[in-house]
Amino acid sequence: MNRIVIALILLISSTAFAAPPPKIGVVDLQRAVSESKAGAAERAKILKKTEQINAELKLRLADIEKLRAEFEREASKFTQEARLEKERLIQKKSRDLQNLQRESQEEIKQIEADSLNKILNRLGGILGRLGDEGGYAIILEKGGGTAYFSKQVDVTPLLIKMSDEEDDRARK
Repeated sequence: MNRIVIALILLISSTAFAAPPPKIGVVDLQRAVSESKAGAAERAKILKKTEQINAELKLRLADIEKLRAEFEREASKFTQEARLEKERLIQKKSRDLQNLQRESQEEIKQIEADSLNKILNRLGGILGRLGDEGGYAIILEKGGGTAYFSKQVDVTPLLIKMSDEEDDRARK
């Protein structure tokens, strides 16, 4: 009986050691987002929106500066009441500009967050296919507690390639 148990243990342990080790991969999602065509396209959209907002803010600032210059040039010609009214107008426009700047910053942050989520969701789906097709037991994210990994297990270039190929197929 003991010999059978020992033989069984030896048989099980020998087959366990004969199995190939599980395939492990590591991905740098930040790099994938920044180097993929989808990431570049989203950055271009954000840059365009930022430039549009900045142009609007510059126009409003120029308007305020024009009012201030006019006020300083002709302040002596105004009555006390007209001077106060002009000062209030300049202050109101300055506050409106500050509010618009704040709102614009929040809008850009929201656009950036939405773009990042959109890309990460897309890359997550591609990463799932990459894991299934590549036979990976696990794919870890760089920085998520991974102190070191060899380039042999880095699947980031494959993820970027698959993402770009998907973009190219979608454009055709």
